[in-house]
Amino acid sequence: MGKGFRRLKNRKPGKRCVPCGWSNPDGPFTEKEFMLKRRDWKFLWIGAGLLVSFMVFGSGAQAGFPGMDITLWDEHQAKGDRNNPAYLKFLELVEKNQYKEAMHLIERAHRENPSKGTPLLLKSLLLYEMKRYKESYTLLQQGRNIQRRHPAISFAHCRIYRILGKVEYSDRACKIAVHQHPNSKDSHYQFAQTLAGMGHMELANRELARAAELDATNAIYHYERGMNFFYLNDLDQAERSFLKALSLNPEDLESGYQLGYLYTLQKKFQKAEEYLNRIWQTRQDHPKVEASRVLIELIKKGGTDQLPARVDPHQHHLNRSRALYQSGEYGLSLFEIQTAARLKPDDKATHQVLVALASLLLRLDLTEKSVKALMSAHSKDTVLQAKGYQELGDLRVMRGQLDQARAYYEKSQALGDPDELAKISLAELPAQTPDPRAVLNSTEPFFHPAEALNHKGEVFAHYGMYQRALALYSLALRSHSGHLISKLNMAAAYYHIGVPHKTITLLERALLSHPDHENILSHRVLLAKAYAQKGDREGAIENLKFIQKIKPSVLKALHNDPAFKELKDHALFGQ
Repeated sequence: MGKGFRRLKNRKPGKRCVPCGWSNPDGPFTEKEFMLKRRDWKFLWIGAGLLVSFMVFGSGAQAGFPGMDITLWDEHQAKGDRNNPAYLKFLELVEKNQYKEAMHLIERAHRENPSKGTPLLLKSLLLYEMKRYKESYTLLQQGRNIQRRHPAISFAHCRIYRILGKVEYSDRACKIAVHQHPNSKDSHYQFAQTLAGMGHMELANRELARAAELDATNAIYHYERGMNFFYLNDLDQAERSFLKALSLNPEDLESGYQLGYLYTLQKKFQKAEEYLNRIWQTRQDHPKVEASRVLIELIKKGGTDQLPARVDPHQHHLNRSRALYQSGEYGLSLFEIQTAARLKPDDKATHQVLVALASLLLRLDLTEKSVKALMSAHSKDTVLQAKGYQELGDLRVMRGQLDQARAYYEKSQALGDPDELAKISLAELPAQTPDPRAVLNSTEPFFHPAEALNHKGEVFAHYGMYQRALALYSLALRSHSGHLISKLNMAAAYYHIGVPHKTITLLERALLSHPDHENILSHRVLLAKAYAQKGDREGAIENLKFIQKIKPSVLKALHNDPAFKELKDHALFGQ
């Protein structure tokens, strides 16, 4: 249960908060609108984004699960690892994509040897393959605490930090992994992914070339080298790479399509249609099949002049960020927008998106650094300065530095206070800083905006800033409508500002979809309190009876709760 749900305080009703926003070239957009822009990003496939839409996204090939040189200790470090039947069987099952069986096996191995790090790290690597990144990260840290020098540690951090959008951390971990495993195709391949996200395509191609030497039959390295050469606007080298990939895998639709696109740019339409028709005729359920049909039609209509002839690196990473956000890869989106901002340091709109996305994922240090850089570069933009102080005020709240938060909110108010966010914040900000030991953890890495927004709301609720908290819970639910903890926290906030009918509505609806969740006892206690606050004795008693049934000791503790003053003499409390 989130801390905001457990630790809210009594507050009076007040004006609902409008979230902080950042301006863009088309006018201001709020944090809410930033979330909703996902709907618009599907239209990237025109204008400057057309090259990216036709060319870049989504290789169907995969490098695969890391090899034994990374996943297990060698015989000089731990003699039993590479002879362990359970570990060897696990790797065999993973290679066959039998993830469920592999998971059962490695969990049993961990139960039998809880003091060993290898089972935890193998499970972490498997969870990563299953795209269960949060669980993977948690187990990675647990395994690291047991065996800090395990050969998989840096490799796993290289990947997970990239997923989180932590550029410097991923780069550092990848370098260590390559140093530890110079003859591993996997370490070179993963380093190439991080380098490409950073825009260092020449270095990425060097790592891919090394991976190709170590894994000579895998077409993916040549395909990705070709894509990187496209980025570098070196079409001759891109062509050679795609042809090499096709020679290794004639069924590679990605490389075939890119050749068709490349020849279209070069006005070699006959060769282009040869490759594109070959892909279209497969009728496979693959994005490049439909893309081939669209490109063939464009060729026939003589419309290929609208295709951008060159890749603009800044635009490439900006479009990558947007597309990744749209597909739910939020950390990778943050990774790419940082590169776009670095490549075009004077582009105001790009840096505003960087601030919005860093704030959305609760990356405190990155948000503060980006806000201050943006404010410094545009010191005469009064609206931007006001929004910057709003964001800096929020960051200080997250860190429990309420006096500094107040000073920033006051600066924002003096500059016009867009959306009246500073006014609302100042009205709710506690006069005295609460016990600093009670500050909620705001350094936890978040993989989804709903988790980050909910946690941010919990911090505001912790300080009794319920209007700010409600706006953030609302955003969390717009991002993920089924996010239960945000619903419970929102219900608690409404209770504490004296709006019990909204608390009841939220909690009763949540009961229909989650009748027996892990926080059901707290859920029922709050529901009973809301009914009592509303004056509905029957509703309160019904929920108190449920509490009595599952945990009578809680009912005894509620006997002296002011919320149940009118029910103090009820028979329930005497039992």
